[in-house]
Amino acid sequence: MKSLLLAFALALPTTALAEPVETRKIITAVTGDFNGDGAPDLAMVVETGPSDPMDIHFFLRDIEHNYLKPVEIVREQIGGDWNGYDRPGYENSDAEPELTMLPNGSIKFYLPAPEIGSERTNQTLTIAYRNGAFIVAGFAYESVDYLQENVASACDYNVLTGKGTSSKQQPDGSTKHKTVSAEGQIVAFKDWNSGDAFAACQE
Repeated sequence: MKSLLLAFALALPTTALAEPVETRKIITAVTGDFNGDGAPDLAMVVETGPSDPMDIHFFLRDIEHNYLKPVEIVREQIGGDWNGYDRPGYENSDAEPELTMLPNGSIKFYLPAPEIGSERTNQTLTIAYRNGAFIVAGFAYESVDYLQENVASACDYNVLTGKGTSSKQQPDGSTKHKTVSAEGQIVAFKDWNSGDAFAACQE
């Protein structure tokens, strides 16, 4: 993966970069047609500092001039463990974000929970490019407490429509399901607040 990411970076003209990116800080990247023009675009997650949320760099291909044009940097919006490449004995983290390109041109951000404490909550965001901006189209989470019995919950809802489903495990081991019905909204990725999403799921 690292060699592939380095190739991405080297393919970008220096004049096109909004700011220098240290290639070893690129955690993951995905290519796909975000804006539906038939040309491959690029998104990559870049570390900032230890224990700090990560940045996401978005590039859209300029078909006329044939280069990847930087269009947005979303600051400190993705959590994950510090890569630690500069520390002796470094090993890959199990809590690094994952990117997947969806068939409809959206990007799935999977955010695994850090391995701290007994309660772990994995999150998934669906990011779409609409009207010149990257927005959050969907939100989902799965939460479980590994030291307690029957403590688990999950939610999956469409942010644009406010509709979805949620579930919560009951003390007797059964699972209670309910419909999520929140106000649909358009939220720019840079303005996303996961607290609002959790509140909508638990209404």
